[in-house]
Amino acid sequence: MSTIAQPFDFTQQQVHTKQRGLWSQAFLRLRQNRLAVISGAVLGFILLLSVLAEAVPAVRRYDYDENNYSVIDQKPSTDHFLGTDNLGRDMWSRLLQGTLFSLKIGFLAEAVVVALGITFGMLAALGGKKTDQVVVWITDMAYAFPDLLMIILFRQVLFGRAWPIIGTGDPQLPGFSGVLIATVLAISFVSWVTVCRLVRGQILSLKQSDYVMAARSIGASQWRIVRVHMLPNTLSTVIVAVTFGIPTRIFAEAALGFIGLSVPAPFASLGTLVNDGYAKIYTNNLLVIWPCIMIAVLMLCFTFLGDGLRDALDPRTRK
Repeated sequence: MSTIAQPFDFTQQQVHTKQRGLWSQAFLRLRQNRLAVISGAVLGFILLLSVLAEAVPAVRRYDYDENNYSVIDQKPSTDHFLGTDNLGRDMWSRLLQGTLFSLKIGFLAEAVVVALGITFGMLAALGGKKTDQVVVWITDMAYAFPDLLMIILFRQVLFGRAWPIIGTGDPQLPGFSGVLIATVLAISFVSWVTVCRLVRGQILSLKQSDYVMAARSIGASQWRIVRVHMLPNTLSTVIVAVTFGIPTRIFAEAALGFIGLSVPAPFASLGTLVNDGYAKIYTNNLLVIWPCIMIAVLMLCFTFLGDGLRDALDPRTRK
């Protein structure tokens, strides 16, 4: 008994092939950018080393809160790679622990920023004129205030006092610590407006594109148009924004740590390490130099990687 062959959807196959081709070409262009590749490799190495230091005692060698008063303010040596601080704590272990905490802040805060930015950006672009005006008004108000000032205000007033359980949690509790959650939310609630504006502008532009108009004319639902046509075409813009946004969140956390609004002692972040070493800057300036170098390396690597991704995903920006 013969069966009737089902027609093959050439259009759908061509769409998938084209999408794979675009991402493959972007990856090849990124590989040609040596500075971006090296930056990505350095970031991967730092992240891997920080994670291993928390899980494998042999990597960190000492506990970050272990005091040894017989080796106070020691210079770098074979026993202590980066020396010790004024309480005899090993700077190598404290730097790795502080880097991991700052990276957690950067990645988690950026994840919340992207979620809020995409949600409100699409709501503004697709929700009608009044909704768009409300969202634009909120973003304009957010831009009117200095970011760091608003982050400090949210961290202390909203998440530090109004929600004391979140604001004063033990950083060593399993899962997400209270201090980490409070800091992430404070940074995210101030920083989502940039991604929101990017997504809103991209969606408004795509609404007038030929393929979206064609999809709408053949009866495609709004959800399908958003899922198939709009979201994939905003992905490259969001990826680049994320790459530039993560170091900004890390720097914001460092600023909070420097003024004493990050994790409490004896826990460490890059900002608290700079704050701790600042008091000894004239007698042991290495306590400040090591975390500052790590902050600078993270900022530069994310910036170079972001430049490479921007050139790879949008070749028109290349000179």
